[in-house]
Amino acid sequence: MVSGHIRSVTNTMPLHVDIIYKEYDVVGAFAVAALLCFLAIVTLALKTLLEMVQSHSRPARH
Repeated sequence: MVSGHIRSVTNTMPLHVDIIYKEYDVVGAFAVAALLCFLAIVTLALKTLLEMVQSHSRPARH
């Protein structure tokens, strides 16, 4: 991950969670962290699905 960490200019979701947590917005930090977790799960599910489709479409090797 590349980030200049220039406040309000270059920001990633993990950095955003850290910033709002340090500003004592625990609910907001939890909400963004939960969204980040949800995106990670969706990404893994899509990756698994694509790998399954790809493996079924290949001819079997002997």
